Amino acid sequence: MMKSIRKHLRSLWQLISNPTAEERERMGEGRSFYIVLTFILGIVTIIVAYNSPLLNSPWRLIAFIAIMVLHITLHWLSFLSVGNLRLEISYLIVQGILAMLAIVLSGEPELALAVFAAMIGETIGTFGTSRLSWSAVITYLILTPFSYYIIGGIETLQGWMSPTISTMIILIIFMILFRKQLESNERAQALAADLKDANQQLSAYAVRNEALTLQSERERMARELHDTLAQGVAGLILQLEALKAFQEQSNHGQAQKVVEQALDRARNTLSESRAAIEDLRNEDRDFKKTVKRLVTEFCATEKTKCELNIQLESGQKIPQNIQHHARRVLHEALTNIQKHAQAEVASVSIFQAEKTLEVQIKDNGVGFDPEKNPEQGHFGLQGFQERAQLTNSQYKLISSPNEGTTIEFLFPLDEGENA
Repeated sequence: MMKSIRKHLRSLWQLISNPTAEERERMGEGRSFYIVLTFILGIVTIIVAYNSPLLNSPWRLIAFIAIMVLHITLHWLSFLSVGNLRLEISYLIVQGILAMLAIVLSGEPELALAVFAAMIGETIGTFGTSRLSWSAVITYLILTPFSYYIIGGIETLQGWMSPTISTMIILIIFMILFRKQLESNERAQALAADLKDANQQLSAYAVRNEALTLQSERERMARELHDTLAQGVAGLILQLEALKAFQEQSNHGQAQKVVEQALDRARNTLSESRAAIEDLRNEDRDFKKTVKRLVTEFCATEKTKCELNIQLESGQKIPQNIQHHARRVLHEALTNIQKHAQAEVASVSIFQAEKTLEVQIKDNGVGFDPEKNPEQGHFGLQGFQERAQLTNSQYKLISSPNEGTTIEFLFPLDEGENA
């Protein structure tokens, strides 16, 4: 016990001389109460020491002052031991014993009222309105009239009961309200800390969301540039190669036809590039006409024959984002056939049902192994997978060497990319 007291005395000195930020914050919550408590007990001690006839003896006076100083010190030590229930109870018991000793030494009833009122206030302030707190309060309320009786008998008891009852009632009500206010402040601080943590988490989520948005935008722009500029230029190169071959063959009529088709492709590529840059959805285009134009441009090189079978529901409109992705899938697939498949025949089938749009592109070309990684710079297959994810579509790629390639998309018409 004495070791704990010495330890808390050192803590008290550290708290007074050089408190930390956390200690200053904790002191701010109850320091004012203990300062007032110390002031009142100090004044009462001086008045009693000056007025009490029993304290005319120097040794009795020194003992009384020492007991009161220790009693006041224990108030502050109990303040430091908040959270340590065993020490808090020990301090309250020792304070009660010291209070009775000081009262007996002085023989003054006002000291009894002041000391036990202070202990009641400290108990409610420390323990709130718990069962332990009320047990201690009742004990001090019993000790107060008991000390009156010890000092002056029944006459003193009767004379001091009326002011004691009114003082104790007011004090208990005040301390309960004070404790409630203190608990409200603690809850407010806890909520403020939780709000700060939540704000920090929201800030972290915002940063992560921004990074994901930027990454998504980069991927989207990569797809759009690949499906517009890259494929458009690739198609122009193929047509220019065909033009060169017709010129070498002196087939000027066919060469002129290829030149006109190349100009049309260049205009369409420019238009689609502008639409991609401006993030347009091509709402003003007719889906069926666009599909026919893409197939016609594909057949213009005369390297591969292409068959088109398109059946759309006249009464049901295809969502713009599904049209957009379906056009891009068709454009990419036909470009791949031109560049890599070496196919003689290709077929495009597009069927619209009540809730789905099925797109199938098939060729009888050289095929490839889908399990192998594509060559560097070829992003078409990756674009297919990304578009399937964006539109929540079913995507299937069937191919093997010398067996041709089939690409199938099943777009849901009631879902898709919201952005």
